[in-house]
Amino acid sequence: MIEFKNVYKTYPNGFTALKNINLKIEQGEFVAIIGLSGAGKSTILRCINRMHDVTKGELTVDGVDVNTLRGRELRRYRRKVGMIFQSFNLVSRSTAIKNVLTADVPDMPFFKVLFGIFSKAQKMRALESLDKVGILDKAYTRCDQLSGGQQQPAASSSVWRLPVR
Repeated sequence: MIEFKNVYKTYPNGFTALKNINLKIEQGEFVAIIGLSGAGKSTILRCINRMHDVTKGELTVDGVDVNTLRGRELRRYRRKVGMIFQSFNLVSRSTAIKNVLTADVPDMPFFKVLFGIFSKAQKMRALESLDKVGILDKAYTRCDQLSGGQQQPAASSSVWRLPVR
């Protein structure tokens, strides 16, 4: 469950993007957030995944106040929250599968990250994810060689690896 209680978000320039937001989203519930440009839709999502901190109020996910999370706890939390960005955020000189595998990097020992050592299970999950979005045949193609229509599923496939809650 995601719950906002009297949440405010004011940016350093003084602009208040969220004012007294009260919202409860139950597990498995689908919600659409609709509004004009600048209404705070993206800010709500960025607060949920802790790209932004709330200025005031309480934001809990599964009973945990996400604003208190730091360091390793915050990294673990972010691994459970998927977000698909409008810009693809792909490493263009890397292959589609390597871009998907980067989702595993935060939980890996440094030497494995340094040398790009991924387990067979990690590679299989990445391939399954690319298959789900219809670009399995492009797994070993550099992202700068993919069309825009192929880059979007490549970028979103790491999110599809997360369990649906």
